[in-house]
Amino acid sequence: MLPLHETAAGTGAQQGVTCRGIRPCPVSLWQRVFAGLGLGLLPHVPSSWWAAGGQATVTVGSSSWALRAVAVLGWLCSARSLYKLLLTARACHWVPRVAQLAAGLVPAYSFTEEEFFGADGAPAGVQQSRKAGMARLEVAFSALLGPQAQGLNATIKDGLSDIRFTDTSRVPPPFQRFVRAKLNVGTLVVRSEGPWLVDVDGNKSLDISGSYGVNVCGYERYKLFVSKGMSRTQDLGPNVLGPLHPIVCEVIPHLKRISGLDEVSFHMSGTEAMMCAVRLCRFNTRRPLTVQFSGAYHGWWDGVQPGPGNERAPGDVLNLRDMSPASLALIRSRASEIACVCVSPLQGLNPNNSPPSDMVLMDAKMRSASDSVQRYAEWLRELRQVCTSCQVPLVFDEVYTGFRMARGGAQQYFGVQADLVVYGKTLGGGLASGVCCGRSWLMRRFDPEHPLRVAYVIGTFSASPALLGPMAEFLAWLGTEEAADAYQQGQRLTDEFISGTNAQLLNLGFPLRVQNLTTVWTVLFTQPGRYHWIFQYYLRAEGVALSWVGTGRCLFSLDFSRSDYEILQNKILAAAGKMRDDGWWWDGADSALIKRRMAKEVISAAIRTALPFFNTRDGKRA
Repeated sequence: MLPLHETAAGTGAQQGVTCRGIRPCPVSLWQRVFAGLGLGLLPHVPSSWWAAGGQATVTVGSSSWALRAVAVLGWLCSARSLYKLLLTARACHWVPRVAQLAAGLVPAYSFTEEEFFGADGAPAGVQQSRKAGMARLEVAFSALLGPQAQGLNATIKDGLSDIRFTDTSRVPPPFQRFVRAKLNVGTLVVRSEGPWLVDVDGNKSLDISGSYGVNVCGYERYKLFVSKGMSRTQDLGPNVLGPLHPIVCEVIPHLKRISGLDEVSFHMSGTEAMMCAVRLCRFNTRRPLTVQFSGAYHGWWDGVQPGPGNERAPGDVLNLRDMSPASLALIRSRASEIACVCVSPLQGLNPNNSPPSDMVLMDAKMRSASDSVQRYAEWLRELRQVCTSCQVPLVFDEVYTGFRMARGGAQQYFGVQADLVVYGKTLGGGLASGVCCGRSWLMRRFDPEHPLRVAYVIGTFSASPALLGPMAEFLAWLGTEEAADAYQQGQRLTDEFISGTNAQLLNLGFPLRVQNLTTVWTVLFTQPGRYHWIFQYYLRAEGVALSWVGTGRCLFSLDFSRSDYEILQNKILAAAGKMRDDGWWWDGADSALIKRRMAKEVISAAIRTALPFFNTRDGKRA
């Protein structure tokens, strides 16, 4: 891991991509046309063939179908294009695309009460233990929600679509209806005390959700950042937009030093900043395709989501296998088409897997984690070398990892300099923010040779006075010895927690382990089972606050004391003990059997869904 000051320019000149040597895609216009037709994964055709192809289009007419047929024929006749196509097929990770297609085909179905407790084929005695355990869990959850919380939660669930989505997505679909009827998760809190949250009825819970990655420093520090920062800009007001408050002159040098890059662009969220990075790369390289690695999350916009959750299948994104030599070969082969390679360094914890969520935890094999951060660091360095040699910009999406993995983010932690870096979440000092830092030639939004060609990237509230104040306070704190000590202690205590908790879990015979990447950690399960997702509810009953993804992604903030770590460890052990006693971890569970049962359930549901179709005549019931 590099010292903070070494993340700035110094190694960047050797590692980075410069404007010189950038070769725009020779058929960028046609590539854009075919990307729009969903053919972006196909390699481009040499310009010499396009000259002949252009003449052919005159012969066959203006039919777009004829043009596409000629184009496909040309690709098949080109040995190089065929090689690229085969290489693309080998390097791409097709699971997200297949899952996206399957999402519209798999019918909804819900378990009855009897099916709910025996979904893994457990005998009647085990099912009875589970029923009793669920009854106790229901009582515990009722006690967690006081009278005020019950009324308020009913109000927001009736009118807030965000809560309806997260509340539905906590567990695998067949179990959802029964769980929502039995276990009501509270979502309203009024106060934070260190890492503890206090709800409307005064109940406390230890927060390991990390506020979706925002809470790095600890809530008390963010309160201070916001109060001090806003006091510095209050005379101007929060919504004087266009003119900038002078405090921006404190923020920009910090960001340039930390990122090691030339220029800064402000946005309102990490998703928005990532949209800026991709658009600027396409604009300044004149290339149509972007590369990302399977499982990485780069925001919710449809341009970077090749899997479920996005109804549009982006045809201009190459979704490659992480840590694969085939992916590096593809980047080398199709460099003239690739505008940028996007990396989420958080994937070092679970390469090629989507952000872990309890909703898809249908068996222990559905969740895994890398056992070697060093291998991932070596992969990133090799990727950096390939991008540099091929003149393809490397983009680090540090919305989540920036200022969490280290004070200089993942660039400092892994010792790799990117060409663009995107920050968000904690950078705002407690307020919504997004920042894109990049090399000057990549940050350009206009074409000096074609004045009407521009990259339109702008936002109303970007760099607002209300944001700049807390951001300046956070960045100032980041450079202090207090911050350096807090990061070192946080990492040390987290590592001790992971090793100590795993030793206890092993000693007590519980089928779960914990694994971390800095202060980000996850819960893994070591035996087959269809009910691992319910562990999140046992943790909640013990007074642990989790995000809606459950045990998939947990976070420690830097204000966790040794006592807080010990309390959490005891809560995990208590929750695991109750879950085992209630029969959810049945020793007879078998992965192959679980898969067969799930396949049978889906087929049965599909048949039930199709029966009305077969029982209709002329659009009416037979």
